[in-house]
Amino acid sequence: MRTVAVPGFAAAFVAAGGRDIDISRVSDLALTPGEHLRVVDEAGEEVGLALGDPDNARLRVMAVPADAFPKIDGALIGWRVERALALRKLLGLPGPDHAYRIVHGAGDGLPGFTCDVLGRTAIVYAYGDGLRTLGRQLAEAIVGFAKLDGAVIKLRARGGASDVKEDTIGVVPEKAIVTEHGVPYEVHPLGGLNVGLFTDMREQRRGLSRFVAGKRVLNLFAYTGALSLTCARAGAAAVTSVDTSAGVNAWNAGNFVRSGFEASDARWKFETGDASRFLVRAARDKERYDVVLIDPPSTSSAGGVSWALGRDYPELIAKAAAVIPTDGLLWLAANTHELGSLAKLAHKGLKLVNRVGSVLETGGLPPEYPTLVAQPADRYLQICLLRVA
Repeated sequence: MRTVAVPGFAAAFVAAGGRDIDISRVSDLALTPGEHLRVVDEAGEEVGLALGDPDNARLRVMAVPADAFPKIDGALIGWRVERALALRKLLGLPGPDHAYRIVHGAGDGLPGFTCDVLGRTAIVYAYGDGLRTLGRQLAEAIVGFAKLDGAVIKLRARGGASDVKEDTIGVVPEKAIVTEHGVPYEVHPLGGLNVGLFTDMREQRRGLSRFVAGKRVLNLFAYTGALSLTCARAGAAAVTSVDTSAGVNAWNAGNFVRSGFEASDARWKFETGDASRFLVRAARDKERYDVVLIDPPSTSSAGGVSWALGRDYPELIAKAAAVIPTDGLLWLAANTHELGSLAKLAHKGLKLVNRVGSVLETGGLPPEYPTLVAQPADRYLQICLLRVA
């Protein structure tokens, strides 16, 4: 195992609880992807054991001296997984068909990795090419401790990728039905990076139910319709889902059917197209929605339309306000810490059309998404619910 020395700022960061060392500030440190390293400070004192992740310019610190592990191996991984599973059991999350996050990166002592359990299958994400080998060990540990049938390990390259590298262990189905708070959803474990259900929105879906009974709801960037279905099940008068993909709209409609709704019911509409264009047309036709949900990607070029959250969100919020009556609700989500305050961005958008918003509620990641105090950027999810005057 090679020994590398890091500057004082990096050693202090780890001592304060950090686990993802940014090596972009250490110009002379060359890393091999996945290399196991003994990290020391400038005085030669041990800082920890790490994996080299040059794809993300990171040293992934997997253990510190207090952990008393001599190397990064199955024993260390198993200990981390056992501890992670204990938290999820405390939260009441595991179950034969349940969907939940079992490992969340540095917050669970496994920087560079995350894992969702979807029923009998684990979906392990490795965030750099050099992490794939250890990702397999992690998958095997999760399958064993959580008593699953199999796992898929997906390389989640920086910036995303259309061609996802996947490795599997055990039995992994093409499709499965999983539940969240008793609600069934279809998932596709081998379907690329996004498998049909984002577990980070679990508590947001439950909380949204309080606001939508009897309301006309518009869900933009609806994907497979988990938010739309939440509203329908909570007694919404009508729900319109908009997404650029006809395939995921059909998936959305299938989830409605699994909850006992008729997809042909006129109350449920599944519109294929661009969200911004939909809002322009809806405003022109004087359509009104009591609740508008916007959960956009950070960046996208779907349908040939370029989208960037920081650049385009205020204008989209302004367009949404045009279809919201007085005292209607605007529910916003952002999946990046780089955006700044979502409430401030909402204010900027509403100001464009002379509307006023009052924050009713803000939110973020659920408790099975632990993040380190030393790494605040890991707490990426922002939710903001506003009443629009």
